[in-house]
Amino acid sequence: MNLYSFLDEALPCTSDELDTYLLMPFTANDSVAKFWKEHKISLPKLHKLQERHHPIPSTSSAIERSFSCAGLILSDRRNRLSDEMFEQMLVAKLNSDLMQ
Repeated sequence: MNLYSFLDEALPCTSDELDTYLLMPFTANDSVAKFWKEHKISLPKLHKLQERHHPIPSTSSAIERSFSCAGLILSDRRNRLSDEMFEQMLVAKLNSDLMQ
């Protein structure tokens, strides 16, 4: 029994999908998310592959700034802040540009 026999059936189909994908026009102005939304049905195996290997990043700069501000607010000297007060101070700090 060949351990990789399942590839024999999948390979031609995947190869056809890859050939189709490589022949598709794609410009720098195109959105990757839009492309895969439009071609999810026509390229199902490649779509599944790209979902597994190109996930949405788990962090962004906005959340990193939020954690940084939270660390500045909640320090050893402010260890008795209530959760409500901490949340209000953090919201005020992060939205200071929106306040008058």
